[in-house]
Amino acid sequence: MKELKRAGAIVVAILAISTAAFAQQQKKVKYFSKSGIREVEAAEAYFFEIQEENEVGGGTRVRYHAADSTKVQQTTFSDLDGGEYKLGIRQGAYYIWHSNGNLKEQGYYSNNKLNGEYKAWYESGQLRYTRYYHDNLAQDTLKAFYETGDVRRIEVYEKGEMTSGKLYNEAGEEVKFFPMEQMPEFPGGEYAMLRYLASNIKFPKSMYKAGVQGLVVLTYLVDEQGRFKDIETVKSLHPDGDAEALRVLQSMPAWKPGLLEGKPVEVRYTLPVRYTIR
Repeated sequence: MKELKRAGAIVVAILAISTAAFAQQQKKVKYFSKSGIREVEAAEAYFFEIQEENEVGGGTRVRYHAADSTKVQQTTFSDLDGGEYKLGIRQGAYYIWHSNGNLKEQGYYSNNKLNGEYKAWYESGQLRYTRYYHDNLAQDTLKAFYETGDVRRIEVYEKGEMTSGKLYNEAGEEVKFFPMEQMPEFPGGEYAMLRYLASNIKFPKSMYKAGVQGLVVLTYLVDEQGRFKDIETVKSLHPDGDAEALRVLQSMPAWKPGLLEGKPVEVRYTLPVRYTIR
């Protein structure tokens, strides 16, 4: 009987040690470049992120500015290492903060896709707009406001396509309409960009001889003039393949810049380049 009790005590002790070890592994600190995607050493970090993992591999990531530790973003995940690029599968509430601490954006993810109501605020705390998503596509009514609280625009969407829109000045009078958001665009559009990539990318001989194929992923900002900056390789394949993808990106003509309420803004883009041996 004593031996059984002793064995039971040993099992309990092992379980306690395992639980404590998992608890210590739950919390991780990671450091990121300005893109927020590429991991770097602490000394060169633009952001740092505290990740807390639960028992099933999900959890939360809270991101802060490295310079002053102000909170930037909080995201909940069902799988911290899932998704196409192993960046995680978002599930649940999502928050972004202004540098003054006021909430900037709030949404909800379901299986890595935006669903339900999405809200944004001015730095002052005044509501900027509300909109709705279904499986990552804009749906139903978007309503935007001036910082005074007066209605600025109303747009209606169906499966990601705008079906109607009205725009108002600060006096409440209807004026000529333009969309709230316009994404940056390669001259001639997406198909023209794909043709440009297909025509200009050269499969490196070193990769062909070695039988190397796969994906290179670049991230970059399209600035207010449609030029690229802060280019980073976030998924590397082979030094020559990485260099070729970068060369072709930098050789592109200037894009049409992104617009927010009719004004040019910086927009971050991600470009996957696939090398396939046939």
